[in-house]
Amino acid sequence: MPGNKLSDKIFPVHPPVSGELLLEVENVTVSFDGFKALTNLSLQVPRGSLRVLIGPNGAGKSTLLDTIIGKVQPESGDVRYRGQSIVKLSEHRIANLGICRKFQAPGVLDGLSVRENLLVASKPAKGVLSSFKLGAGAAQSKRVDELLDLVGLRHKADDLAAGLAHGEKQWLEIGMVVASDPELLLLDEPTAGMTAQETAKTAELIRTLAGQHTVLVIDHDMAFVELLGAPITVLHQGQVFREGDLASLRADPDVMEIYLGRPKEATDKEARHAQA
Repeated sequence: MPGNKLSDKIFPVHPPVSGELLLEVENVTVSFDGFKALTNLSLQVPRGSLRVLIGPNGAGKSTLLDTIIGKVQPESGDVRYRGQSIVKLSEHRIANLGICRKFQAPGVLDGLSVRENLLVASKPAKGVLSSFKLGAGAAQSKRVDELLDLVGLRHKADDLAAGLAHGEKQWLEIGMVVASDPELLLLDEPTAGMTAQETAKTAELIRTLAGQHTVLVIDHDMAFVELLGAPITVLHQGQVFREGDLASLRADPDVMEIYLGRPKEATDKEARHAQA
């Protein structure tokens, strides 16, 4: 299970270095046919940290990730990774720098076993065919075993990925993302379609990844966000609306209004009632 903890020797967890920024998004504006999906958006993510992005549909969350990975080019602003601008680089070049995105729908190879999926993912420079022709060396096999333990799928290592439950496929794909050893993980709604138990296990898995990796998560499930216990950035209409912990954001009537679609007057009334 993803709740299984590995030793620090296998996956060391390093606390974020204060002031050391891995990702910097500075005054980024993105437009589609005249519609501004992002407007002068700025975001800073320290190395080794875990950050959560929330916001209503259309807030610009996915567009922001698309911009970071080079799928979308901003009309103005800059994205810096390790202090260097990456806005003019191709998606392939950005991925090679150590940025990897997991999309909402699992992208596993159904016709391969769980172990084979991880083997292929851990050999990104080689094709599927060459990976199996060459076989896995001792170091590669050990790495795959570590990943199986990390995502809690060792007991299903030889099962076809097609037969996994939805949550298990999500865990496998997270393992595949980690297999390429990226420094920055972008996880787009990793708990979509999961049960409460699967969601809790996923939160523990992601917390384990932070430190060795820098993790940026998009999700709508506030129970999952609470389990992550990480700083939160609220996006609204393509801009950073608020940042803080979950308790402070829940107490903010403006956040409640834009995120839950409730009138500000109603949340003010509820707050007064709670204090009475």
